[in-house]
Amino acid sequence: ICIPAGYGLWISLTNNSLIGPSKYVGLSNYGSLLKSSAFWSSVDLTGQYMAWVVPITLLVAFAGAYSISRVRRGGALFSTIFFIPYIIPAVASAIVFELLLPQGGLIDQVFHLHIAWLTTPGDSMIALSLTTAWSLMGFYVLIFFAGLKSLPRDVLEAAVIDGTSPMQRLWRVELPLLRPTILFAIVTSIAYVFTNFTTVFVLTQGGPGATTQILPIFIYQYAFEFSQAGLASAAAMMMFAVSLVFVGIQFWLFGRLEKR
Repeated sequence: ICIPAGYGLWISLTNNSLIGPSKYVGLSNYGSLLKSSAFWSSVDLTGQYMAWVVPITLLVAFAGAYSISRVRRGGALFSTIFFIPYIIPAVASAIVFELLLPQGGLIDQVFHLHIAWLTTPGDSMIALSLTTAWSLMGFYVLIFFAGLKSLPRDVLEAAVIDGTSPMQRLWRVELPLLRPTILFAIVTSIAYVFTNFTTVFVLTQGGPGATTQILPIFIYQYAFEFSQAGLASAAAMMMFAVSLVFVGIQFWLFGRLEKR
């Protein structure tokens, strides 16, 4: 991991174009990025993407896992069914939704809509987010289901004896005990969405216009379409630095939870 990262750092300090000689330019690529409206727009769109995908994925996944955990028979079967979308390759999932989402496509016909999901600026981010959430949900259903099944039975039985309702047990007993699982789900889902390239590239290629040009797409386009590999590498290094911050926060939070 050190060699590719070090090489990427070196390229970010040059004017590399992938098609000719390059020279050292220092931190000018980083300065150009900080002044670039396209870069900051990409950062903003990445934040919007995460703000859509992470809450939808985790809330629906937890609701599904909680419902399955209350089923007396067939819980493992239901969790397996929920897990199926996650094991489908991301490219295949994106292609399926690309076929479902055109204006007048199956989604529009079923819900009696007339929306060009992938070619309308506002709707394209919604369609992209829902597609990503669908592909991720099965994994987090399994994570939450395992967490719920691992809760200490004696604590739950004591809560029942105390006369708490199912909702009170959920808020006062189960959710506090699930804090490490919830933290893991939040951090990993943010990390996945932050670096997701495949779904966005297959569905929208960053369009229409640049309305879904999240950071991985920005880096790809500037490296391979605009032949500005130095600038793209600088963006990748900044993205890598943010990822390290997320990892540091994760370890810090897990350390605090273990001390409690």
